[in-house]
Amino acid sequence: MKWIGIGFGISCAVVFVFFAFVFIRMIFAPQFAELTVLTDKTLLILRPGVHVSEVPHQLPPLEWQHSHTAGDVPAAEIELLTSEGKLEKAGGIFDSDAGRGVQALAQSPGVDSKVFFDRKIFARNDDELGPLVADFSDGPFSGFNYIGGVNEDWFLIAANPIERPYGKNQLWQVSHKDSRHILLVKNLYFTHHRPPKTFAPEGFDGVLVAIYADDVSYGSGGFSSAPRYSILRAYTTSFPDGVDLVRFSLRAGTIVGVEWREEALVVTTDPSRPTSVDRRLPPRIWSVALAEGVLANHSIVSGGG
Repeated sequence: MKWIGIGFGISCAVVFVFFAFVFIRMIFAPQFAELTVLTDKTLLILRPGVHVSEVPHQLPPLEWQHSHTAGDVPAAEIELLTSEGKLEKAGGIFDSDAGRGVQALAQSPGVDSKVFFDRKIFARNDDELGPLVADFSDGPFSGFNYIGGVNEDWFLIAANPIERPYGKNQLWQVSHKDSRHILLVKNLYFTHHRPPKTFAPEGFDGVLVAIYADDVSYGSGGFSSAPRYSILRAYTTSFPDGVDLVRFSLRAGTIVGVEWREEALVVTTDPSRPTSVDRRLPPRIWSVALAEGVLANHSIVSGGG
């Protein structure tokens, strides 16, 4: 009986400590979140030959980017596939509709329209489904949570892994030409809040994509979390499959803009935390210099910026 009592007492103590820890984490969530941010490296170089330095400035704080903004990867739109097999524009999909909601990626230069549902991708013939383009019923993802175009070669799919249908969203790039797919990020930030963002600076031979990964939570509800990391990925003539250049942590700021100036990428990040909606921090400006031959045989630029 003595050992039973001791075991019961230890169990109660463990449960008490656990709930006390959870309670403390809830009360001091912003402090714990900030501690996580401050322990991260400011940035991580992902491609040899990339050099990053911070640029001093006197710019005022940026406006709060709460939701989708200009430059977001063009996303697929929800449409209604009627019981007659027709595709219709839809302001919303309701249970009373005679059909089902599907996602449609609009036609763009060099890319035909596509329709996504049931882990399958179909071509589009005006307002009807065209032939089957790809079938992902056997994986690697369990469905299509978010779809966005990058360029004439690739589009992005955010989805849960097939082995964990309700797990963490992952980000894949899928080929328009042959549906070849490449896993980019295993722990994607919430795409409904901050989807990947594209940039095509004048003078740069290609497209840049900012991918937001992982999350830091400062509480619950409303504007309470932010991407832990921002990854800058480039798609160029010499690297059509894309290549990651640098990863910024929230400590460095979330990528919100990219330009090409004086033979370098100039990246603007917003270091404001979710708890500082009314106390915005000034942006940080970074010069991302690319050594000759990093992204091409000779130079990645097609002209001056």
